[in-house]
Amino acid sequence: MKGKVIFEWFFWILLSVLMFMAGIEIAFLSPLIILAAPVPLMILVCRQGVREGTLGAVFGTLFVYVIMGQVSAFLYTCEFALLGLLMGILMIKIRSGADYVIFALLASLAVKMLMMGGFHYAAGVNPFMMTPEAAQGLAASVSAALSQGGVSVSPESVNEYVETMAQTVSLMMPAMLILFAAADTMTGYVLTRLYFKRVGGVKLPALPPFVHWRFPKNIFWALLAALILDMASKAFPDDGLYRMLSLNLMEVLRGIFLVEGLSLLWYFMSAYKVNKALRVILTLFCAFFAPVSYVLSMIGIFDIWYDLRRRIKLRRK
Repeated sequence: MKGKVIFEWFFWILLSVLMFMAGIEIAFLSPLIILAAPVPLMILVCRQGVREGTLGAVFGTLFVYVIMGQVSAFLYTCEFALLGLLMGILMIKIRSGADYVIFALLASLAVKMLMMGGFHYAAGVNPFMMTPEAAQGLAASVSAALSQGGVSVSPESVNEYVETMAQTVSLMMPAMLILFAAADTMTGYVLTRLYFKRVGGVKLPALPPFVHWRFPKNIFWALLAALILDMASKAFPDDGLYRMLSLNLMEVLRGIFLVEGLSLLWYFMSAYKVNKALRVILTLFCAFFAPVSYVLSMIGIFDIWYDLRRRIKLRRK
């Protein structure tokens, strides 16, 4: 039995390290791997406890340090080891699914801020700002791609576009961090619950079914604040703080309204007995296809206010 426990311990640590190495070496897999990064350590903590999870995080960090160097070890420590350890502890300590999501989201944000702060300290570069060299490299890449596609544009137009995009990315970085933290929180939660649903043995905090997800009307106070900040940014264009706050708050709210709209979409698909695999595919498509996601965000606003599930009577339940 002890040998089986040790083998399982090594398995989850090795899986975590292999995921990290795959994310570094295979570019197109990086976004998916980063979202699922905490899962191996989360499962290890849930199955064997906090002490074994902590030892696993330390061992994995040392392994990456020996193989790939200190920069890679720092990245692994933050996104894979520390975040997985914290989320695993929260998962076994908290009984409410909603409370778990809130605290795990805060933990994810704290780890990402730690990682960006460490990067700033080591490299002397503000990670919230795009450097001129990076902007020039991006402009050159855009120009080359357009030229290969047979599109002829002036260098001034490309530079203006890249400069505008760099400013937007810098302004929107807080919202991007919050939304990405929410994404890896939910991905880690879903994958870990799916694993334990199959193997059993551990009781995890539960969220209500996605079909019943609804946000309270209090969220419209945040929407009002975003609109007031937007008006203030137009009244005081020289003060960039109002614009930054309004843009970031509005983007986070748009993500919340999109989740509400997707939940409503799932409700209707479930009512009409749409195949579950098709439901997942359509939900992901609607979430990432911009025109549809904007429409669903608007529908989400109406659903929060009017509760469309209660008002629209369906023949099939």
